[in-house]
Order: sequence, then C-alpha cells, then structure tokens
Amino acid sequence: MKRKRKHIPLREQLAAALSMLLPQGVRDLMRTARFSASAVIREFEMHHNILHAHDGPDRWWNLTPMLKPEHRETARRDTSIVAKVKRITAKLPGMGPRKRKRPRRKLRSRGFDKSRSRKFSGQVVPRDR
Repeated sequence: MKRKRKHIPLREQLAAALSMLLPQGVRDLMRTARFSASAVIREFEMHHNILHAHDGPDRWWNLTPMLKPEHRETARRDTSIVAKVKRITAKLPGMGPRKRKRPRRKLRSRGFDKSRSRKFSGQVVPRDR
C-alpha cells in the first residue's frame, strides 16, 4: 500500500527554491550533509530592487534573494546612492525631506451623565438610587 503524500511546508519549499541560486558545489555539499531548511535560508538576504529608502514596497516582485556577501556589497553601494539623493533634494527649493503627517487622535467621548437615566419613552429623569 502506498503511503499518503504529506503537505510540504512553505519553509521547505522556500529553501528548495533558494538552493537553486547557490553555486553547484555548495548546493551539492548542503544536500549531502542534509542541511536544514533554516540553514539554507540563512545564506540569503532580500534585496529591494526599488530601494526601501525610496518607498520601495516589501512585495515579492520588488525583492531579489541574494547571497549575503553579494547583498552586503550592493547594499553598500545603495547606501551611497540614497545619501546622494538626499543631498541633492536638500539643496533644491521645496524638495527637502518629506514630513510625515502625524496621526490624529480619536475624538474622546465625555461619557454619560451618571446622575440621570433615560426611560424607554425617551424621557430623561434623575436616577433612582
């Protein structure tokens, strides 16, 4: 009798997909040593194609998985790009850093008058104590 196929966890699927980006020798070594899915995932960092500092979204289509050393190198370059953009926009009139609007407080209720009550007819009368 055949055994029933189990559900493959998303973490295992992610590790399998990311392992295809590893160099062949490293991938074969990790497979023969049976590294955990977490160990494979830890080898990668997500790179924003549209920079996060430029309001790039954290959606799948804006993220590229990269090996950590490669990502650190590109992140270093991206940091200098972001700094230059900030310097240029600070010099232009009206193009300074954007100010974020503060969230407004909700209106607070004053509460109910505890010394009075309302009858079913709608009439307001002093509360019986």
